[in-house]
Amino acid sequence: MKQNHRDWVRSLYDQYAPDLYRLARHRLRDPDLAHDLVQEVFLTLVAKAPEVRDHPKPIAWLLKTMEYKLLQEFDRQERKRNREEPDTELERLADSYDPGAHSIEEILPAQLTEKERTVLKLIYEEGLSYREAALRLGVPPATCGTWVHRAKQKCKEYLKEGTL
Repeated sequence: MKQNHRDWVRSLYDQYAPDLYRLARHRLRDPDLAHDLVQEVFLTLVAKAPEVRDHPKPIAWLLKTMEYKLLQEFDRQERKRNREEPDTELERLADSYDPGAHSIEEILPAQLTEKERTVLKLIYEEGLSYREAALRLGVPPATCGTWVHRAKQKCKEYLKEGTL
């Protein structure tokens, strides 16, 4: 990132991060998660700094991005609450997985990337939460969640095709 973009992002962070944190904390009632979402908003800003730099009101962009992140989090929490019975063959496989019986490596499709295999092993074999797996992988929890979701989607496709 160019120095002028870096300085611009830093000034926006200094100016607006406390307000975004208060908003997220109020909505989520979870200080750690609120902090994570603020960081994700600014990571998104860093990635899109050249495009957002010309935005007439960067705070509006930041607020809209925070609202999007909050909606994603609420959706994730809702899915977690509603997940009483596994509704797919993959989730039934994951729920019935017994780490003492065999390694998850034995049931994962060979077509998965090393990153996908690693994140699924952390979640299902080691029993880590997304937050714990994210710390181990050095990524935000939302990124970890995205990786797990994508890996599970690939597994579902391979189950459907019968190529496991």
